[in-house]
Amino acid sequence: MAQDAYAVPLSEVAAVWPEALGRLVLPPCPYRGLQAFTAADAQAGVFVGREREVKRLRDMVKGQPLVVVTGPSGVGKSSLVAAGLQPALSADGWSVASFRPGVTPYESVARALLDLEHPGANHSLEQLDHRAQVLRKDGFWPVASRVALLTGKRLALIGDQFEEVLSASPDTEKALGFLQHLFPPPDTVQDANVRLVCTLRADFLPDLLELPHIGPRLQDRQLNVSPLDEAALTRVIVEPAQLAGVVFSPGLAEEIASEASKAAGSLPLLEFTLTELWPLQRERQITFDSYHGLGGVSGALNQHAEKAYHWLRHQLRLDEPRIRRALLSMIRARGGSSSAVRVTADRSYLGNDWYIAQLLADPDRRLVILGSDGPGTAEIAHEALIREWSRLSAWVEEDADFQQWLTMMEERARDGDVLSATRVAEAQRWLDERQPDIPHDVADLIELSSVVILEQQKTQQLLSESQELTEQLRERSAELEVRQRYLHESNVKLEEQAEILAQRNRDIEVKYTEIEMAREVLEERAEQLAVSMRFKSEFIANMSHKLRTPLNSLLLLAKLLTEDSEGNLSQKQLEFAQTILSTGRDILQLIKDVLDLSMAESGKMDVTATSAPLAQLAHSLEATFRPLTTEKKLAFTVRVASVLPDTLLIDEQRLLQAVRELLFNAVKFTESGSVELAVLPAGPDIPMAIREQLLEAGSLSRPDGELVAFSVTDTGIGIAADKLPVIFEAFTQADDMISRTYGGTGLGLSIAREVVRLLGGEIHAQSEPGRGSSFTIYLPLRPSKLPPRTFALAEAHDDVSALFPPRGPDASGPDRWGNLEQPAGKRPRSDIPFGGEKVLIVDDDIRHLFSITAVLEQCGLNVLYAENGREAIEVLQQQDDVAVALIDIVTPGADGLATITAIRDMPAFAGLAIIAVTATAMKSNREMAIESGASDCMVKSAIPDIVLPLLRRWIE
Repeated sequence: MAQDAYAVPLSEVAAVWPEALGRLVLPPCPYRGLQAFTAADAQAGVFVGREREVKRLRDMVKGQPLVVVTGPSGVGKSSLVAAGLQPALSADGWSVASFRPGVTPYESVARALLDLEHPGANHSLEQLDHRAQVLRKDGFWPVASRVALLTGKRLALIGDQFEEVLSASPDTEKALGFLQHLFPPPDTVQDANVRLVCTLRADFLPDLLELPHIGPRLQDRQLNVSPLDEAALTRVIVEPAQLAGVVFSPGLAEEIASEASKAAGSLPLLEFTLTELWPLQRERQITFDSYHGLGGVSGALNQHAEKAYHWLRHQLRLDEPRIRRALLSMIRARGGSSSAVRVTADRSYLGNDWYIAQLLADPDRRLVILGSDGPGTAEIAHEALIREWSRLSAWVEEDADFQQWLTMMEERARDGDVLSATRVAEAQRWLDERQPDIPHDVADLIELSSVVILEQQKTQQLLSESQELTEQLRERSAELEVRQRYLHESNVKLEEQAEILAQRNRDIEVKYTEIEMAREVLEERAEQLAVSMRFKSEFIANMSHKLRTPLNSLLLLAKLLTEDSEGNLSQKQLEFAQTILSTGRDILQLIKDVLDLSMAESGKMDVTATSAPLAQLAHSLEATFRPLTTEKKLAFTVRVASVLPDTLLIDEQRLLQAVRELLFNAVKFTESGSVELAVLPAGPDIPMAIREQLLEAGSLSRPDGELVAFSVTDTGIGIAADKLPVIFEAFTQADDMISRTYGGTGLGLSIAREVVRLLGGEIHAQSEPGRGSSFTIYLPLRPSKLPPRTFALAEAHDDVSALFPPRGPDASGPDRWGNLEQPAGKRPRSDIPFGGEKVLIVDDDIRHLFSITAVLEQCGLNVLYAENGREAIEVLQQQDDVAVALIDIVTPGADGLATITAIRDMPAFAGLAIIAVTATAMKSNREMAIESGASDCMVKSAIPDIVLPLLRRWIE
């Protein structure tokens, strides 16, 4: 059987069944969000708090032809005239029409007059254009009087947001003309049946008064509207809710009113907050929790707008530039968000972004109003949104220049004014940067102006060329006469000039010869300088080795004396031996420092870039200096910034050499406190002189190149400011007292600086006496390459284990390429006893032979020796149980390398352990020794704690 179905509103069901549904159905919201109140709201009783202003405005309209309602943005001017004045005038028998000036103010007034003349009719574009032309010609008051006469009614026109007259166009002349047509002079009598009411933001009033003859027209015709006080705001909150049967928690309405009274533009913010609160009521009551959850009056609008923005960005995946463009197309600003006004944007201008305007106009978002100026138009819901939504306000500030320019261009496009060349150049810049944001009519104007200017330029060029040709013909006629007269003189001058040129050529040849001679002299001197530098480096290197050979022997013997293995030395004799050992070490260190500095200054120090792990570098340095700081009871920290890459393209050994020097000085000159090594990205506080030096040296390719800083900071004695410039000079310390107190040669920082410069970096020092020092090494974080160097030499120190990795049956153990400055190894010689094994030493230096023999025999080895290679072979043939042979690669009679090769060629000694001994720690010496057949290689200055474990490994 068929049954009928009926749709019944839920509110009606709730009315007849209040017990069950009355509190589940929300009554209609009496608040208007960002929208202005209307006459319907006044009739419904929800527009409250402005009764006094409505009465005063009504009285002013009766006595004045023009009334301008002014006040700050957000005080409710639009609501006052729409929901307060308009119903009152309608009740008095007035016909009322409203308009907004927009960018075409004459057309807006024309439409309002046509609405009064033909209520409810659609007006054609021809009618609008004709009425606008009449307004421009005759003015507003004669045209409005004729309409009042034709309709037989009293007419009231309400012009809302009149600041658009000033903000829509930068052309003050056009704004002045329009206002003079609308605002009657104070000494004239206007038709009593016509009234004009305008609303104007107070911040635009000074601009209005600056226009000529406008100020007197506003005299006694202003109604200044101030923000509502807390009592009135409380009424605005409570009374509309009471009409719907909804109450606020006790004290909540007063708190909301108090907060709203402190906010600029409080009324739209308050209405928006109340609108947002309405659906959060529970059992017809609005609570504190709901209010605070919205962020209060100050945060509700921004929170709502941000939700809408994030909904577009993250749920609909719309790009921020599209959202920004859509919103900014509905705003025009003269100088930032504080002066911004909303304008209508056409669908054709928004293009694909019209979709965004539709989404923002959805009832759940209500940030945009569609159709406010006809179909296919959109505008921002309220100016408070521009002010209070921090994101939109920031966009407006950023876009202020473009907005101001676009406003001017739109006005020029409407009037069809061709742009000047300067304006075209400016427009072309904006067109290149913001083409999608420029309307078609503006783009067409720019193109048309460009064509017109180009044609004008061509015409002007043709005219200039014609005038120039005429002038040239006249000048040439005169020149022909002059040339005839001066022809002879010219020939004479030419002959004189030819002679002068010939003389100059001869002078040039002489100069060229002199320059060539000078160049040859410079080349010769440069070659002499290079030879001199080479001789200097070779001399220093040779002298250092000549000095170190006897010095090492002396140190070995002194070390044996200090150990007093037989126990027959007195305490005073042991102190003498220790003094000899300490002094010898200082001399050896000085020799090494001089050689280091010499090689660095002459560019002969090898730089080999590898990927050095920063964490490993830091760990190595910490392991080296932790015992020293612990012994002195200093706090020692090592920090490596996590933002740095894992590895650094650098010569690891050279970098360690420089940082060790800085850490060594920090520990030496710090008696208490702390020492810190920090590896960090160089911050903006890096001295500009450092960057300039690195740019000049080619280490940085651009001024903002990234740098890494190795900073060593201590709390030591510090350095006076006047001494900082000289501490990096060779053989220089801050003062003589430091040298006497702490020792040292004054070469360490000089060597460190030269090494760092070879690595493409620079050292910077900061210090304060008594407070400590900070030395920072700045290096390129990602160098393309290190500075090229020739003559690949190892460090001047004998410690070159990084260049010569251990070889042999057991590659672990202490570094046998150490030097006498190194502390004793973890295994003293007494822990390495031997059982009478035979060791052959081939060396012509009796001093070295004596010292090393004493050490080896003391440890239980049987030492055989030979002065040259020939004797060495004879000894081996006679003693077939030799365990290890130590052969100096430079021996008389037969070269050491040749001796090693000859021994290896003998089948009986193919398995003999042969250790090549070299006076220098050059990488090439080791390579040649290994190629000749040596089992391993060591330097002559190696300490016993290095030599003995080495012999033990090969004997075993």
